[in-house]
Amino acid sequence: MASLRAAAGDQSMWRIYLAAADCAEKVAEAEEHGAVQTVPLNSVPRVGRKAVLVGPSDAEFGLLEPEESWQFDVGLPGTLMWAELVTIKAQTADNFFQELFGYTAEQFGTENRSDYSVWYLGEESVLARVSMIRDFITESTQPHWLLYLGVDAEIGTDELVRTAIANGGRVRVDPYDSSIGRMAVLRDPTGARFAVIDPSQAGDFGTAANYDPYED
Repeated sequence: MASLRAAAGDQSMWRIYLAAADCAEKVAEAEEHGAVQTVPLNSVPRVGRKAVLVGPSDAEFGLLEPEESWQFDVGLPGTLMWAELVTIKAQTADNFFQELFGYTAEQFGTENRSDYSVWYLGEESVLARVSMIRDFITESTQPHWLLYLGVDAEIGTDELVRTAIANGGRVRVDPYDSSIGRMAVLRDPTGARFAVIDPSQAGDFGTAANYDPYED
């Protein structure tokens, strides 16, 4: 699951929540592995129990213990399709999340410009980690999650980007093809960064996080 939250100044940002069978137990486990809880456990009616932490790679993430009745769709237009953790502490992030959730990983590339790790649960790919490109890093650069929202294939990424601009959005990365679809990175009028993807248009390998200048 993902949500929008207020951030520094007038900007907002997306926050990712990862599922936990027992939120309190998983928070304690995360703290044992070096995470710091920043938002205490609380309950959201008809959603579940949640908490927010910052991991040892300095990236914020949430944990959610969903109620049995809660419905959550993914993989559809306008819903969450994919998520990438963008951080300079790549190996630290890999180790932390693999220990916390039992992920296995497949590495792509060996240099900073192409260091990309896909995390799996069993046979299913679930998340990815991107090593920040040093040329784009400044003193104010912060690790973050880049969340991908689905694009209706009948509309397409390019047309959706034009619609976003007409409604006050800004383009950070122009539309381009990747192995998982045609993608772009945008900011909404509140400053929140996110990616969009049309999975029906898959091409050569690429990740929007490797082309996104991390700070405006």
